[in-house]
Amino acid sequence: MNTISSEQAEQIILLFVDRFISKDYVAMLDLFDEEVIFEFPYVPKPHSKQLVGKAALQQHLEMLEKMIEITSFTTPIVHVSANSPVFFAQFEGSGTLLAEGKPYEQQYISVVELRDGKIVRYQDYWNPLAMV
Repeated sequence: MNTISSEQAEQIILLFVDRFISKDYVAMLDLFDEEVIFEFPYVPKPHSKQLVGKAALQQHLEMLEKMIEITSFTTPIVHVSANSPVFFAQFEGSGTLLAEGKPYEQQYISVVELRDGKIVRYQDYWNPLAMV
């Protein structure tokens, strides 16, 4: 089992949030393994709770871009799981729900698993009530 350092975990999540905010999705997707599993445990129906592969993640990003404009993230707080390739990140996002023009304020907890420096699993815990 490979393990990761706090520095590696922090670098990955900082690149993730920076590339998301700058809408550099090509560079953001480069952080992920081709067969990444991206999960949304709290997403309401009819949305999918799981995306498999970078192509599915790219489609999701394109759909999300039409719904939400996230303009900032707080600096993530990162916790690395001992003797494991997994880390947890806590951060907040702010922006606008585009259809309604309403503010979007969200708290995230992400559980991220790496293999060979790439994200192979990303669990995205967020409050769906912030979308209404």
